[in-house]
Amino acid sequence: MKSFLQLFSIVMAACIFQANANAENVAVVVYGKTPASKQYLRVAQSRMEQLITDNGVTVLDQAKAKELEKNWPKLSDPGALITAEDFVENAGKYKISGIYRIYLDVGKSIGMAGIYTATSVADIRFIGEDAKVKAAASAPMGTKGMPPSDGLTESAAINNAIQRAVDYSAGKFGFKIMDITNPRLVSYSLKSVPELSTSAEEVSAPPLLSNNDDVVKLAKLKDDGWTSEEATCVRNAEGNRMALVGTYIISAMGIRRSYSSALHVVDLDAKKEVEQFTISVKDIRYQKGGSKITDCQFLQTWRYVAAVSQSHLIFADTERGVELGRIYFEDSFNKPKLTHMRAGENDYLVVSEDSRRLVYQIVRE
Repeated sequence: MKSFLQLFSIVMAACIFQANANAENVAVVVYGKTPASKQYLRVAQSRMEQLITDNGVTVLDQAKAKELEKNWPKLSDPGALITAEDFVENAGKYKISGIYRIYLDVGKSIGMAGIYTATSVADIRFIGEDAKVKAAASAPMGTKGMPPSDGLTESAAINNAIQRAVDYSAGKFGFKIMDITNPRLVSYSLKSVPELSTSAEEVSAPPLLSNNDDVVKLAKLKDDGWTSEEATCVRNAEGNRMALVGTYIISAMGIRRSYSSALHVVDLDAKKEVEQFTISVKDIRYQKGGSKITDCQFLQTWRYVAAVSQSHLIFADTERGVELGRIYFEDSFNKPKLTHMRAGENDYLVVSEDSRRLVYQIVRE
């Protein structure tokens, strides 16, 4: 007959085995926070299940997870109080040690040149059999470092955004992301066109700000004994989270002077400059006219910017920090205005002064 100590050891070993087994079994359920997100719950669930499996943890199959979700409606409320007794009563039969609840949100819009753009936030809550809760949420998409996702179709853009959001939140739980989802980004360029479509309408932009606005103080302007840099164009993005500061730079070396311009991109949330583009360094081989920036604006979102000087037009991607297009004018302007126009799925940049007008279509590559 086994001694009490032997029996105790056997029971403890069985308990440890069961605990270890349960620790390797979890469920994933997903809830949409908006009507748009409810169409894509399976995308978030499949991505989370893949990440969990890649990290050596067994996931409850989706049919049983759906049954659990249906029979335990309290899970849909991220703020609901759930006790250990609740967990055993509702999830005990599935032999799982925890549940990952994903509360999903998505946003979508049509970007330039008919490209779809999407954002997503994945708020993930893990509740264990001890009723302890851990939470992590992805950073909002829409600032430098967290751009929206682009796609040729709406579903392609949204799928990419959701997978990125889930990756970001899962990483905070300590999961190793084997194949991290990167944002899909579409590249554009400029093409000169003779006329603007008669159906084209102006895409409104926030108004120009004073060249002495406080935003200018956040830009890294040059100011030393040889160089001065002054703002000539200041404008916020929609939502007032980013701003542009276009400048005119004069450098003096003895009796010689040189002129150039720059475009500074400022993050108003972080209160700092996050990108800078050299707009003009006057070279008579290409540039016919002055370097001063006379107009600048974000194009629909903070992601793309355009600026016009007396001699040329520049179009750039602030997320990647690269120029997408640069046009030198055959004849210079004095104080040209820049306007973003749209006709159907086609976007245009119009440079104008008095009766003179030049039109450039934004085309995807």
